[in-house]
Amino acid sequence: MIPMRVWIGLVYLLLLLVVPRGSTFAAPPHRSATPPAAAPAVAPATPTAPSGTSGVKVICPTEGAELFLDGELIGQTPFKDVIPLAPGEHTIRVSRLGFTPHIDVFKIKSGQTTKIEVDLTPISGVLGVTSNSVKDGPAVRVFIDDKFFGKAPLETELPLGNHQIRVERPGYYSETFSIKAEPGKRVDKDVELKPLPADQNPYLVKQPQVKWYQKWWVWTIAAVGVVVVATAIIVPVVLSQQTICKDVDVCTTVGSSSLTVQPLQLTQPLATPTFVPQLVAPPAHPSFVPSLTLRF
Repeated sequence: MIPMRVWIGLVYLLLLLVVPRGSTFAAPPHRSATPPAAAPAVAPATPTAPSGTSGVKVICPTEGAELFLDGELIGQTPFKDVIPLAPGEHTIRVSRLGFTPHIDVFKIKSGQTTKIEVDLTPISGVLGVTSNSVKDGPAVRVFIDDKFFGKAPLETELPLGNHQIRVERPGYYSETFSIKAEPGKRVDKDVELKPLPADQNPYLVKQPQVKWYQKWWVWTIAAVGVVVVATAIIVPVVLSQQTICKDVDVCTTVGSSSLTVQPLQLTQPLATPTFVPQLVAPPAHPSFVPSLTLRF
């Protein structure tokens, strides 16, 4: 009688010959009373862009950060719409004062939108200084902790902590204030500078002092005085000329074209009768001929 172990060995050899290599026998699955839960759906990493166009969608919770794509400024965050881009490799840079910048390289496939999430980390404070009260003239200089940082308007990052700010301009009172720089926070200051008094301002262009004889009213008074003096001299002379003919026997006048001799009426009769012949000159070409009057 063949032992049982021999039969088991024969069956094992037969199975080795029939079943191909690499196959294994597994126990039948255990059936549970409750059905297995459905596996969660996995969202695709690059969703398809609408209308078959490719682009990038940038998600950044930090507002006011500048976005550069391939070195070109696109705008400031946040961005709600997809930014169209050609398929291929592109560079992205997102930066804001007071935060660490985000720089990366990504690829876009044709007809798909690449989603990029940017998280900027605040590392320093930000100071902005302006001086709108000063329109022209010397520049307004800004000193931080006694070190010159630049001219207003100024925008710069500051290490964390307290800082002393001084704003100066030639010919004006300086303005000093303190701030505390905190991560990612911005401090804006509009400084109104007041000018120094005229006698204390070495930069003020002083007008040359006008001497007394260079003033307009001095020459006006002098001109009026000259006119008054000339009138006082000329008028009496003119009036005195009207009485000359009254005391002389011969006066010349310009009148008609005839030369006449008129008798002088005397208050006392003469011893010898006299007569005055009347001479009539022939007409001449000029319209006016001087006449001579003889008085006796």
